[in-house]
Amino acid sequence: MSALRLVTTGILFSIFFSCSNLDNRPKQVIEKYVETLDSSSFSVYLKTTLDKQNVFTKSIIADEETDEVDSEPKTDAADDPAIWVNQKEPSKSLILGTNKKGGIHVYDLNGKELQYIQSGCMNNIDLRDGFDYNGKEVVLVAASNCTLNTITLYYIDKETISLSDTICNIKSDVDLVYGICMYKSSITNDFYVFLNGEGAGVEQWRITSKDDKINSELVRTFNVSSRPEGMVADDEKGILYIGVEEEGILKVKAEPEYAFNTDWVDGSNPTDRSFISSDIEGLALYKTDSADYLIASSQGNFSYPVFKIGEPDQYLFSFVIDDGEIDGVVETDGLEIVNVPLSEKYPKGIMVLQDGFNFKGDSIQRQNFKYVSWEKVEQFIK
Repeated sequence: MSALRLVTTGILFSIFFSCSNLDNRPKQVIEKYVETLDSSSFSVYLKTTLDKQNVFTKSIIADEETDEVDSEPKTDAADDPAIWVNQKEPSKSLILGTNKKGGIHVYDLNGKELQYIQSGCMNNIDLRDGFDYNGKEVVLVAASNCTLNTITLYYIDKETISLSDTICNIKSDVDLVYGICMYKSSITNDFYVFLNGEGAGVEQWRITSKDDKINSELVRTFNVSSRPEGMVADDEKGILYIGVEEEGILKVKAEPEYAFNTDWVDGSNPTDRSFISSDIEGLALYKTDSADYLIASSQGNFSYPVFKIGEPDQYLFSFVIDDGEIDGVVETDGLEIVNVPLSEKYPKGIMVLQDGFNFKGDSIQRQNFKYVSWEKVEQFIK
């Protein structure tokens, strides 16, 4: 969701905004007409938001984009991606993307849609490999279902390289399910799902299976100070990161026996730094042998701050994704990153981002997801 929201129907809006390119090219003023505003996207505050990008000097361009999501034109539908790395054939890895208007899209590394599983309003999504289900090892997939207010579970069959239909719905007590992420404990090898809601509640569920039956156990609940969404878990270090949209990024111990504690990622508070502007949305980790990096979506200025996680944490820089052969990326909800070589185009991994405004020339299209080679981000770290 955007920091500035407007919900309007049946009125024709003429939106003018300047698209600031970061290499001092002349500003382009583009007239966009939006007939129906159904959510945070298509905000009349685009110009103000884009103007905030003037503080940034680092920009990259996307390498690929997916087919458009299934929705009515000019609606906020796409939200959050997940990436499954096919260890046997990395070039056949899958990108999963949620659609708040109906389900989950499955794409290949060229952005081509392979499947569309209709499940209702799907907000956030995550996955973990190595789950035993119905006699074989699969990839467990969890998504927040805002139609049913549930955690909806699926699996990826690694032999057919396909996503299953729903295998389980776990009813949640949070107010309107929102952000979700998975965690696999390096201590017990247990699988967990973290789920949060608009009312600031967070649930932690342990997921097990016997034959084709899924079992779920609510093992911990706590509340953060205001509305959260994006979450990501570090399986190796047992840390859960929670984006509290207006306040910053929390670090929470992920094992269920720990009490909730308030520990913020240094420099992530939007009120303290000009490079972060509410809302904080998607979160993703990129791990190397020498350092761990946390990347966020700063939706209030269409940028992506990068933090080096350590003692103390350190803000490194922010970047934006500018227009190239593929349009730039703005108003991102969810993002995901893997550090595994997938192809010649993605030799050090891939970053996948939801694009709130998908343009083709001066024409706005249905939303989609953009792919970026991690090498383009890494150049700023060295």
